[in-house]
Amino acid sequence: MNEARRIPRSEWQLSIDQREKNAKISRRDAQHNQECHLCGRKMSKKASENALRVHMSVDGDLIETSAEVSDSQGFFPVGSECAKKLPVGFVRKPFRREV
Repeated sequence: MNEARRIPRSEWQLSIDQREKNAKISRRDAQHNQECHLCGRKMSKKASENALRVHMSVDGDLIETSAEVSDSQGFFPVGSECAKKLPVGFVRKPFRREV
């Protein structure tokens, strides 16, 4: 298995103060508690259901979305502004369940 490309947590994580500030100024009307996993901005229910996803390791590194790794923590929602800042291959569309 090839080594997956990663973005270390130290390169993407905002300070706790900045995440708290983002949470306060964004989507005050959002009654859904989902937030962008990278910056902490709250998302409406509709936005979080359609949000792009990032693949995260148990250490908090971002992993390219096509990689199969043993330390995967799963996929988490990310806002459109944060998604634009990530390299190609690190963001994917949400999984859709067939009904």
